[in-house]
Amino acid sequence: MASSRVLAVGLVALCLLGGVADARPLVSSLEPSSTDSSPTDVSLTEFSLADASLDRTQPSRIGSCTKITESGHYVLGQDIKNGKTRISTGCIDIRADHVVLDGRGHLLDGFGVSDTSGVLVDDASNVTVRNLHVKDWNRGITVRNAENVAVRNVTASNNAIGIDVTDSDARLVENTVHGDLKGLVLTDPWDDELERNDISDNHVVNVYAPLAVVDVFGVRLTLGPPLDPDRDGQYEDVTGSGDTGVWDIVALPAVVVADAIGLANVQAEQRNALDFDGDGNLDHGDLLAYAGLTPPA
Repeated sequence: MASSRVLAVGLVALCLLGGVADARPLVSSLEPSSTDSSPTDVSLTEFSLADASLDRTQPSRIGSCTKITESGHYVLGQDIKNGKTRISTGCIDIRADHVVLDGRGHLLDGFGVSDTSGVLVDDASNVTVRNLHVKDWNRGITVRNAENVAVRNVTASNNAIGIDVTDSDARLVENTVHGDLKGLVLTDPWDDELERNDISDNHVVNVYAPLAVVDVFGVRLTLGPPLDPDRDGQYEDVTGSGDTGVWDIVALPAVVVADAIGLANVQAEQRNALDFDGDGNLDHGDLLAYAGLTPPA
């Protein structure tokens, strides 16, 4: 493995020194949105007006696990305990556009079965989920392949993942995510907005999201957060994929160069995880140490 690392790191470093085509830092997705009238801001504003219009309609009451296939305003009329649903679905499964689901403070409780969600928003747009406590699910709230989704004032606890947003643009406001294995998972955080959320005291990680997306000569790499699969204190899984391989060899020089030229904002804990030569810096020495050319300090 060492010889292949030497070759790959050398080639990639030479290419990257010539320039990284594009890189976007995670930190930009976690900052409050600006007040300029960007297309994203416009769509969210339009959605908030639609949300208010739905609030004025007579709500439909939900008392058990169900699939929502029509636009409208829905409310939980009671706690749902030990909710049962099929694999890859949600207890409340939203498959329609222009939906408001108001939990009215009720509990949506499950069994923790793999690949089930308390609320699943799938392939829908202009959806609000609010005022709800989701507990004991594989994923408390899942948003996937969706547009203009707002999750507000939701409490997620004792789930494998509190809130999971995949291939969607979502706005997460004033949610409380405590005591889950992973608090918040964002696969593409640059499409999401986070405002005044309390995401803390989760067991594995509070916010799991890519460290950076780097376009290296047409190859789009999602980097981090790095993981330590063999628990030796060295975070060889640079891409955070769960195992080590050629993309980790490619990714480390990309991270180092992107950080050096200011295109990736590498947080302190990630910097420490990638400090393979132990000198306290993220630089070419870490590339050499990762390749096995110099011993870690």
